Amino acid sequence: MIQGFAEKVKGTYKVGAVNCGRSVLEAKFCEDKGADLNDLPLFAMIADGEISLFQDGGQIPSPKQLHDFAVAKTPFDMVKNINHPTQIGDRLLSKKEKTKFLGAVLLLTDKYETSAMYASLAYRHRSEFAFGESRAKNLAMAKEFGVKKYPTLIALKSNEGGDGISKTVQYSGPVKADDIGRWLDNLRGEFGGGRADKQKKRQ
Repeated sequence: MIQGFAEKVKGTYKVGAVNCGRSVLEAKFCEDKGADLNDLPLFAMIADGEISLFQDGGQIPSPKQLHDFAVAKTPFDMVKNINHPTQIGDRLLSKKEKTKFLGAVLLLTDKYETSAMYASLAYRHRSEFAFGESRAKNLAMAKEFGVKKYPTLIALKSNEGGDGISKTVQYSGPVKADDIGRWLDNLRGEFGGGRADKQKKRQ
């Protein structure tokens, strides 16, 4: 069941397993995370250093229940809603932010809610890029970037003053987390990757 779930959510969530009964070390790790060794298996989600335990009521959850649980614990707040081109500067490219991003990633979509995949990408690349989303075929945003089909993913690099866009790069690959992740990794070099590489080593 876990293998099937891991394959289904590949690229969105990382799925792992710990054998709490294999050694004293593993048993201590599980207990430290809140596991009752007499009531296993136990499922949990870790995001931003915090662990949330799945309350199963003594039942083995279905893949759908695990997926719904993971979605509920996903940090969607890392994706900023962009309703108009005038909001891009302050919400995505501002130099006032404590974290100095290499650039921003903007998704223009016909959907009304942020996908778990996009939120996951925002979380994984949170030290390098600010993430935004324009939903529901926003006409003003589509006109600004010449978008005629959805979804369209665009990377933005701010100018030196931080009050405008100096470069845009549109993604043209498959709409899959692993492929988009590799594209973002490549953009680190294109947008000034030396600093981003140092940040990744410190994480």
